[in-house]
Amino acid sequence: MAAPKGGYFGKVLEIDLSKQTTNVRELNDEVARKYLGGSGLGAYYLASEYKAGKDPLDEDAFILIAPGPLNGTYCVSTRTSFINKSPYTGLLSHAEVGAHLGNEIKWAGWDGIYIKGRSAKPVWLYIQDDEVQFLDAARIWGKDTYETEEAFKKEVDNSYARTAVIGPAAENGVPYSAVIVERFRAAARTGTGMVMGNKKLKGIAVSGTKAVPVVDNAKFLPAAMEVKDFAVQREAWAGIKRWGTGGLLELKHWITGSLITKNFQTTWWPEIYNLGGEEANRSFWQRHVACNHCPVHCMKYGVVRNGKYKGLIAEGPEYETGGLLGSNLGMTDFGSMMALIEAADAYGFDAISLGGSLAFATECIEKGVLSASDLDGINLKWGDGDAYLEMIKKIAHQEGKAGKLLGKGVAAMSKEIGKGSEAWAVTTKGKEIAAHDPRGDKARGYSYAMGTCGGDHHEGSSPGGLVLLALFNSLVMCSFVGLTHTKEIPASHVAMLNPLCGWNMTGDELMAVPKRILTLERCFQVREGISSKDDVLAKRFTSEKLPEGPKKGAIWTDEDQKKMHESVYGFLGWDDKGVPTEKALEGYGLDFMIDDVKEARKQYNL
Repeated sequence: MAAPKGGYFGKVLEIDLSKQTTNVRELNDEVARKYLGGSGLGAYYLASEYKAGKDPLDEDAFILIAPGPLNGTYCVSTRTSFINKSPYTGLLSHAEVGAHLGNEIKWAGWDGIYIKGRSAKPVWLYIQDDEVQFLDAARIWGKDTYETEEAFKKEVDNSYARTAVIGPAAENGVPYSAVIVERFRAAARTGTGMVMGNKKLKGIAVSGTKAVPVVDNAKFLPAAMEVKDFAVQREAWAGIKRWGTGGLLELKHWITGSLITKNFQTTWWPEIYNLGGEEANRSFWQRHVACNHCPVHCMKYGVVRNGKYKGLIAEGPEYETGGLLGSNLGMTDFGSMMALIEAADAYGFDAISLGGSLAFATECIEKGVLSASDLDGINLKWGDGDAYLEMIKKIAHQEGKAGKLLGKGVAAMSKEIGKGSEAWAVTTKGKEIAAHDPRGDKARGYSYAMGTCGGDHHEGSSPGGLVLLALFNSLVMCSFVGLTHTKEIPASHVAMLNPLCGWNMTGDELMAVPKRILTLERCFQVREGISSKDDVLAKRFTSEKLPEGPKKGAIWTDEDQKKMHESVYGFLGWDDKGVPTEKALEGYGLDFMIDDVKEARKQYNL
């Protein structure tokens, strides 16, 4: 099979931690054109190489860290995708993260980093172009993610190296631990942190000096500039540029009625005035920060200027972190909320699952099914930042009854606690959901229930939206840029990819790619027992009406559920149980999955 002409180097770096060896996996043009990169390439590897029931913590289980064809070029705002089978949910999972890592991987000459095996002792990796060093991490094992990044850069004397590291939460086996990228970005929702901790891999640092090959630069550059100009000139994301996603905290409270509050008991929290973008602007933010070549600059760095946490340097709040660790916990003090957000990153947590677990435990105490004595004497109360900080530390280090219980996550906690707590255990496919209440924002239900990973907020708000986000995640391109010009897609992206890669791809061919990827991901999940019975929202949303706020009285109805299933399944060619049909698999060129899907139908009576 032919090697790629441009946009790719045609090779993925394979690292075996058990043997401390490296290998080169060839990436041919056919696979690149069918799956692009990022989450698409990860889905191809996972579905092709894993059998049903594969333990994600097996020694030979792998993590793929993947950019896409546009990384390292003049294309605006490219990201990095982390793909693995999640030890938290047992499902194929992918996490896309900003900053500069993906571009650096391409500049090092690689289309991805495939990591398998398990080191006998703590190790970290330094990748400089074609050279890979296995370095001793014993002295930094146990350090937080901030200390770890600084130690990496100091040891190799390269302040420009791009990092992805884990903290104590991952080292101690918390299943919702994350990978922290370049200090303030989190590859979360996938359990990748736990997988890295299991592999005794403290992290990686990457530094590259190569140029991504481009077939026809004279045509590629104007096309890439046009996509950048959409984000500069159009007003759709002007608020994100000004306020970051933190500005959505007020909007979701006052306008859409979907702000997560006290474990989804309500969406009404007037104290958001003290937590959101306006307060951050008044008392915290210092500068805007952007990923590579991005005009949106949604990241906001700042310093807490007064109160108990005066002097704390941090990033945020973002909508998800401010929601899950702010209004969700009944917080009223901005500095205390930022301390929780920083602790989540420093210990290496998925802030969404962490906030969901803390809120669930707080409601359990509020309703009398847990007590402080069950939690090592910690009496969790809404708004008590000190108690929450103490609990976060316990979870990260798996200390005591409290740390071990909350470290299991909401689904497992509710089963262990019982006493009716299942009624307020807000999860989908075994994972805590993000900060948008789907009763107030019904389109978000599609992302939570129908997205590949379950419970994620950014997988698409309609059948077409699911496809668009799958396209962005396989190109590994930021949706904040991509969603400024949906009417021009696919023409705008074909105009970039063809001169970059030397293809003659049509718009129809491009838009078939994300449908193929979504269907392949679904085949993987079906093999693990997922079907329409799992494409549902938590009981709280279907049985409790919103008690107050702009969407007072809203509820997720049976009709909402029926419409969601029928529209997505029909659009992608899946049957009424959410299983891809044989005709669809043949149409997408996924014939190699037909036998697996047939076996799953028999096994799970689908």
